Amino acid sequence: MSQELARALADARSAVYLLHGDEPFLTRRAVQWLRERVLAGGLEDFNLDRFDAKDRPGVDRIVEAARTLPMMAERRLVWVQNAEALFAARGDAVEPLVRYVTSPDPSSCLVLAASVAVDKRAALYKRIQQHGTIYEAVAPRERELAAWVAEQARARGRTLTADAAACLVEAIGRELGTLDAAVERLTLFVEGDAAIDLAAVEQVVPQSRTRTIWELLDAVADRKAAEALARAHELMGQGEAALKLLTMIARQFRQLLVGRGARASGASAEECAAAAGIPPFRARAFARQIDNYSGRELLAALERLAEADRSLKSSKLDEELILEGALLDLCRPGGAADGVSPARRP
Repeated sequence: MSQELARALADARSAVYLLHGDEPFLTRRAVQWLRERVLAGGLEDFNLDRFDAKDRPGVDRIVEAARTLPMMAERRLVWVQNAEALFAARGDAVEPLVRYVTSPDPSSCLVLAASVAVDKRAALYKRIQQHGTIYEAVAPRERELAAWVAEQARARGRTLTADAAACLVEAIGRELGTLDAAVERLTLFVEGDAAIDLAAVEQVVPQSRTRTIWELLDAVADRKAAEALARAHELMGQGEAALKLLTMIARQFRQLLVGRGARASGASAEECAAAAGIPPFRARAFARQIDNYSGRELLAALERLAEADRSLKSSKLDEELILEGALLDLCRPGGAADGVSPARRP
């Protein structure tokens, strides 16, 4: 990951940086990477100035700090947190900073770190685009998370198997900071240079919540109504919203539809799972579940889930009752394709 950051951050050579985007973890890591390299070999106490744009320190103070010569070091770092406020300010309020960016002091590194994506139409943004370096922290898409996790292991000199990476993402979700911390724990748990496999993830990473979600999805796909209801109630008791559970179930039925299409084209069980974005360690169960529904039933199931989604967002009925009705429809023989759903019956 250091090589990737070195490329994205111009090897820490720029005098002005804008770090922004929708993933704060990546922004924080970029700041830390720059901090370590710019201040390497110097005295941080004398060569680091920190500002918080939320406190409105005034751009003149920021510029003054950036114009200050480093002490017993080659460079100094001026770090402005929550810098999005500067890009929302009126032009005249940030004009001194815009002028500085045009001709920055090469012995300083000015880092404007925003916690969100900033307005790219702002004059300050356009000036940094011309004279500095911009790093936009974009979160990996869901289907890219397993590869991202594997890359964090490679950056530490370790190998994470495909099953292990997929299981880690299933267990933790999209929180990059938590995923990265889990990779760090795994590298310490698995000694030497051995690959980090699925068994290691299952031992190190808490799995209770994730296993319950898998059990819910499997119960629905296997048409086990009582088990599906029990798992759904257990998850809601842990604080999961009915709408979130419904979204997960809808995603599974879309995957089943993709997998069934791949099967009809002669794909193997592994190929069906890969086409639908199913992690390898779930491929066998997925292949079995494809045969539980016809194509017509899968389409009807998605319609029923869309109906339940609308009800959860607009109806005054209890959300547990709405979810229960959808689960019972999906699990009964014939599924949601068999007549009118109970939710629509008089």
